[in-house]
Amino acid sequence: MADSPTGAGGVSRRARGLTVVAVGAVAAVNVAGIWDIALARRGAAEEAGRSFARETEGRARALEQSLADMQANLTFLAASSSIARLTKDASGAPALALREAAESALLVSLRSHPSVVRLAVRAPDDTPLLLVGRRGGIPVLWVSGIPTGDEGAATAPDRRRLSAVVPVGATSANRLEVELAPALLLGRAEPEERSCRLSDAGGRDVARQASPGADASERRLDASAPVRADGWSVPGPWTLACTEPERLAVAFTEPRAARQRTTLAVNLAGMALAVLLGWLALREVRQRERVEAAAHEEARVRDLERQLFHAERLTTVGQLAAGIAHEINNPLEGMANYLTLAQEALARGDSASAAQRLVGVQQGLQQAAGTVRQVLTQAEPGQAARTPVDLNRILADTVEFIRSRREFARIRFGLDLADGSLPTLGNAIMLGQVASNLLLNACEAQPAGGAVDVVSRRNGTSVVVDVADRGPGVPEADRFRVFEPFFSTKQSSGLGLSVCHAIARQHEGDLRVLPRDGGGAVFRMTLPALTGGAS
Repeated sequence: MADSPTGAGGVSRRARGLTVVAVGAVAAVNVAGIWDIALARRGAAEEAGRSFARETEGRARALEQSLADMQANLTFLAASSSIARLTKDASGAPALALREAAESALLVSLRSHPSVVRLAVRAPDDTPLLLVGRRGGIPVLWVSGIPTGDEGAATAPDRRRLSAVVPVGATSANRLEVELAPALLLGRAEPEERSCRLSDAGGRDVARQASPGADASERRLDASAPVRADGWSVPGPWTLACTEPERLAVAFTEPRAARQRTTLAVNLAGMALAVLLGWLALREVRQRERVEAAAHEEARVRDLERQLFHAERLTTVGQLAAGIAHEINNPLEGMANYLTLAQEALARGDSASAAQRLVGVQQGLQQAAGTVRQVLTQAEPGQAARTPVDLNRILADTVEFIRSRREFARIRFGLDLADGSLPTLGNAIMLGQVASNLLLNACEAQPAGGAVDVVSRRNGTSVVVDVADRGPGVPEADRFRVFEPFFSTKQSSGLGLSVCHAIARQHEGDLRVLPRDGGGAVFRMTLPALTGGAS
């Protein structure tokens, strides 16, 4: 019996020891869990800080892009003829036709840019020709006609101004002024407790996005990024600085912490269950990381798509500009030659010859105006006016127009037209543009001199025009590609034949290139014949 207490005490001590060990194990597990929660919150805060910095950098780049797009759109607006040619008449008011077009352009631009509060076109003497602003957020016209000196609330002196002057163009002394509302650049804070500040190179505020619910005592995340801003009244570079409470950034970790605290409580009932719950928590974290990675990749792809769409828009604008320049340059060169010949005729006292040359200048002007009208109706090509025309007359006038250019003095022009008229239904300006492009290509294919033959004939229900040269010809592999936009076998824009092919198709005809016997190329245009002749 003496050993019983000792044995019992040993068991008790062992039990206490096991209890201490168990409690210690449980305590260690709980301490480890608490430490894990702290590390998780710290890691989440660091990752949130990096994410917030990336988001601020992206917002700065978006602001740069918005300012750049605004500058580009206003530069395009300033280059329009209605603003560049806007002048005051004898009464001191802008000319009515140009004024109405300029008013519409300024009001449309103001609606497109919510942060712009004022647009003004000023004459060289600094008086306003046109001024649009906002009244209650709605675009309104402040000054139109005779200046009154009252430029409206858009120029209130107690408001911080952010303005720029956009040059109208080398041929106009007018200038376009733009004024922004700095507070509208940053937009509305998301979430509401986030605030941003845009400052200039000297640290002074350009715009501030206040946070009404901000608590100065709590920990916050801060991030900043530079913003390029050239051409504005406030010198750049600017700095975009944003801040938000840290608790918002790490809020997504709270559910995980609650689950871990529950797991730690359950550890009192058994380590196995704690291990199981920990494994489940780890699996959920990994799943969340995969979801977040997928969301980040999706956001990156959307950003790349936006950049690609913007690049495609710029490419389209460049293609349109190149096409217009190419099509207007041809009649301009011919007009220059006609003017030179007219000057020489006037110097000789031959007024009849000078008058004849001026008729050629007028034809060139009509062709250039027709090209502009074609561009304006390009979106709806079926709207281009078509009338009965004599294709023989168009060919004869175009040959005479091209023959007058001095650089083609070594080219022999042959003209073999069908007897009488060669009527078809079409647009005389557009068909003249086709004939001019084909003749110019034929001449430029023979820089050392040669022959260009123009032949027209009727073939059943069609009229056929051949423009043949003695140049190097078109390789068989390129006979279909020469009509593709921007494809060229010489140093040119590659748009002339593409435009010609499009015009022929619009006239329900066809344009193709064939080899010429003895060397060279033949460009053949086929159009539907018009029964009854041209008017």
